[in-house]
Amino acid sequence: MRTRMARRRTGWFGAILVASVFAGCGSESLGPDEAVAPLVGTWDATGLVLTSVANPQVKADLIALGASFRLNIQPSGQYTAILLYAQQSSTEIGTLSVSGNAITMRREFPSRSTSAAVFALAGDRMTMDGDSEFDFNLDGTPEPALAHFELVRR
Repeated sequence: MRTRMARRRTGWFGAILVASVFAGCGSESLGPDEAVAPLVGTWDATGLVLTSVANPQVKADLIALGASFRLNIQPSGQYTAILLYAQQSSTEIGTLSVSGNAITMRREFPSRSTSAAVFALAGDRMTMDGDSEFDFNLDGTPEPALAHFELVRR
């Protein structure tokens, strides 16, 4: 009986040890990034206009169409963006870095990609302009778009 218990404890201890080692093997630090500090917080969109790159006459003002968008930025540069539109939810998770008035967003979920935007801060308001994608014709395929975000910090 003791041998079985000892093996179980050793097995659990080994599993915990292995999990701890893998959890600590991240390649990036999660410490504060001073360049990101002015952007830290939760931001809600008051405006989100997407313009088709193929046909700039085609625009979608998602907030006016009933969508909501929330962006949460952590001191480490980790971010989560959630768009609720047409009874669908889209979540993006990644890391961002700041250089001057430029933001580079490295999406890690749902797929890996990198995008860039320029931003301007005025108190608790921020605008961001950059490349994006949106399914303008609702055929299930996102198309290249230019995004203009107007955000307010909570």
